[in-house]
Amino acid sequence: MGFCQISGDTRARIAIVIPARMDSQRLPGKALLAIKGLPMVEHVRRRGELNSSKVPVIVASGDDEILHLIAKSGGDGFRSLVDHENGTSRVFELSQQLEFTHYLVLQGDELLVLPEQIDALIESVTKNPKIDFMNLTTKLSSENEILDESIVKCITDSSGKILYIFRKSPLIGPTLNQLNLMRKICGIFIISKSALERICKSESTSLEKSQSIEQLRFLELGGSILSLETLVNFPSINLPSDIEKVNSIFDSNSDQSAILTQIITEK
Repeated sequence: MGFCQISGDTRARIAIVIPARMDSQRLPGKALLAIKGLPMVEHVRRRGELNSSKVPVIVASGDDEILHLIAKSGGDGFRSLVDHENGTSRVFELSQQLEFTHYLVLQGDELLVLPEQIDALIESVTKNPKIDFMNLTTKLSSENEILDESIVKCITDSSGKILYIFRKSPLIGPTLNQLNLMRKICGIFIISKSALERICKSESTSLEKSQSIEQLRFLELGGSILSLETLVNFPSINLPSDIEKVNSIFDSNSDQSAILTQIITEK
């Protein structure tokens, strides 16, 4: 990978990183699961490359199958250690060898991510390179999402700073009020190199362990996470039942269908 640092440059230098592994607990091998004829991680990588700023996209993995696919497809891969605590620690390993100031982390199951969502995160940090951590969030759509503990949710203050992140609602008000107050945490965020180091060189924290949510460690360490809200709420793939939902969206949503056609025909 021929990425370099510009000496003395104080601007944000951003890379998109997709941490990927084969041993997903809930859906083993899902990184290479074929959706509409294309492996899932390749869906995400090609969508990442549609960013308007021409920010480089790197897939970080310790699995030969994934790295061979990326190389065959003409993408950039980084061979990380096979075993990692989570996706954030895999990105941190990569960050120690590259000189970007920020890393936009795309989870490998976010195959419906929109280029404009990626662009919005890049633009935010380009305008304010002092941002340490910004997570894409979106409104919840139904009571079922409040009750679904596989969906990570948050509460923000009036300035857009995330106050708390959780799976099970801590609120006791009417359902409509809870829907208005909560936001869904999307698997797309941008983080500074220094924040990555702070997180990954610290021990797991109590709330992080209790909720199984990576971002909580940074909050417990005294860091701030900003919310960048998007109006679009597309599902990711975590369970076999999610595959049918995603296929249905490709078939029924004109925007998603157009992006699918673009990433398949342009390669």
